Amino acid sequence: MALSQSLRLLESQSMRQAEHRREGQAVRALARRRPGDGASLDISTQLGTDTCQDERPSGWRFTNWPECAEASLAWVHAVGGTATSGVVDRARAARYAGREAAGHRVGAWRASRDGGVFFDEGWDEAGPFYEGSRVLDAQREATAWAQANGRAAAKSRRYFVRNALRYMWVLTLITGQFDRRVVMGQVSEFARRLRAALGGCAFPYWYSPELHPGGHGWHVNFFVARRLEHPVVESIWGLGWVWVTDFVRSPQGPKGEPLGPCRSPREGWRRASNYGCKYAQKDWSADHVGRDNHRYEVAQGFSPVKEGSWVGDRAEAERLVDKLVTPEGREHLKVWDSSDQAGWSRPPVKTWRW
Repeated sequence: MALSQSLRLLESQSMRQAEHRREGQAVRALARRRPGDGASLDISTQLGTDTCQDERPSGWRFTNWPECAEASLAWVHAVGGTATSGVVDRARAARYAGREAAGHRVGAWRASRDGGVFFDEGWDEAGPFYEGSRVLDAQREATAWAQANGRAAAKSRRYFVRNALRYMWVLTLITGQFDRRVVMGQVSEFARRLRAALGGCAFPYWYSPELHPGGHGWHVNFFVARRLEHPVVESIWGLGWVWVTDFVRSPQGPKGEPLGPCRSPREGWRRASNYGCKYAQKDWSADHVGRDNHRYEVAQGFSPVKEGSWVGDRAEAERLVDKLVTPEGREHLKVWDSSDQAGWSRPPVKTWRW
């Protein structure tokens, strides 16, 4: 009798393990989807869809973006397997919905696709489950949204640097428009007409709307890498006034704020990204953007290459950075370390930009 029960138990465990493997394959297939498939915004900048494809319990994850002169090191702690916070299987979500109430540890720090870290609310010892099966309280949801905004800004910065985006065109609307989706559609059409006017060749761009502080609705900051003639842009836009700022050469920002001289073109590209995201990010709230909409839009086919590897310790990462940084880059090297930040409660992170 005892032997029969043991065999049934082993058979049941084997079936569950096979089910977990099948579900893991489905998760990895979801994680391998390219960010541009069907959308112009990387899905990792949307709340609840961050992924980690590497199967490793914990360790130091080193990420390098060779086209962006940037690298990061993050300690990744995972419960196991490949994680995603997106929808995988609602039925399985229901099966694991009671695990937290039963005392199981739910949630883990994970590595995001862009090389950062995030707290995955939808992960427990048994595997991924659907985040929507639980209601996050207001504080945790606000934190998750802020972290998603930060990842969006970091991805934008690397996109700017990879594509040398330096010219910011401010596109205004004479008739105030307060529907963000309508404005995004208008700018999308503008980008298509601009591409046709430039000969039909694809070109990199980034844009995001910003609410006018005077209550006149939305205007849009549209960034490109090449200089365009003012009459051409004004004619193609056709909905209001336009003006441009060159963040590499201009000593002042669009609002007259002092910027100072750029020591290198790359510094100007990063300055453009910081400016664009700073003013757009204040309107990247859940109320303004919504969960199913995009924080920003980019031209497809211009995303930077990312190289990642596991390293043994901080010293190994420092040696890798030493090999990556050029002599010219050493003059502009900036290092940020979470260990220097008072009150830092997330896993250790270190970044280098040169």
